[in-house]
Amino acid sequence: MGTSGASRGSGSNTSLVPSWLDGDAGQAPGNGDGAGPAEGQDGGNGTGTTPQVTPGAPVVAAPSPPIRPPPEPARFQSARRNFTSFARSGGSDRGALRRAVRDYVRSGTRGAANATRRMGSSRTAARKLLGVLQSFQREGTAEALRRLNLANLVGRPIEDIFLGLTDLICPDGGSVDEGTARDAWLETLAEVDWFGLQDPDMPTETEVREIFLSFVANTIETRLFQEIGINGLRVAADNGAVEAFQAQLSSYIERGVRDAFSADLSNLSALSEQEVAAVVDDTYREAWELLVAWGDQEQ
Repeated sequence: MGTSGASRGSGSNTSLVPSWLDGDAGQAPGNGDGAGPAEGQDGGNGTGTTPQVTPGAPVVAAPSPPIRPPPEPARFQSARRNFTSFARSGGSDRGALRRAVRDYVRSGTRGAANATRRMGSSRTAARKLLGVLQSFQREGTAEALRRLNLANLVGRPIEDIFLGLTDLICPDGGSVDEGTARDAWLETLAEVDWFGLQDPDMPTETEVREIFLSFVANTIETRLFQEIGINGLRVAADNGAVEAFQAQLSSYIERGVRDAFSADLSNLSALSEQEVAAVVDDTYREAWELLVAWGDQEQ
């Protein structure tokens, strides 16, 4: 977690899932210019065209979007309290950690599906990561890098190549969500030596899985730390205790992600964009569900 910046996390009055994440996690809200529907798009009448207004005819207001229920007050309270207990113990109270993660998912986000949807930028980055690895398999690293306008990375060590992919996979943004994805990617880069990459031109299924799952685990860990764990830095007895509880958190989340993972990446190069997106979303959802189940064992 060395690259993560401090954050007070989401407040209890923050929407469970930002409205702009209802669609594709890779799309920003609106069409970017504040204008109405583009030509050929639905203007609200379901026909794919902007309705024409007859002079003198009464104006019929468009139906209002459904009102989102207000978020539950103090929905992160239990998760933060348990995480603080875990941090104060220097990482020894693993039951408190399990309850903290469970309560974050169940009470803080109202379930694994919402917890997954909240990882909007992380999911987008994970899709881009798998897409790049697909290209390496299909075209070879050098050709893929040239197509991505990254010819300056051709022939460089694998560590330099992945570092050079940072802005492509995780563009630098101002939101906590975007920062989470970027911080997690930088954490993943620090682990490149562990992935055992032998030939960057043809990453194996095992190598792809290692890189992908490491990134997913780092995004979940970073999100948890930002949302419910920042108090841990204030209550830990010393730097040794901070390092101890962070190591326990990392190990716990990584094990959960790996144990829950069920996708088949043996034929990654043949997967469509939709199939890649499904792999990413299922990986997050299944990991959150398993972490909740583990937390329930601490009742």
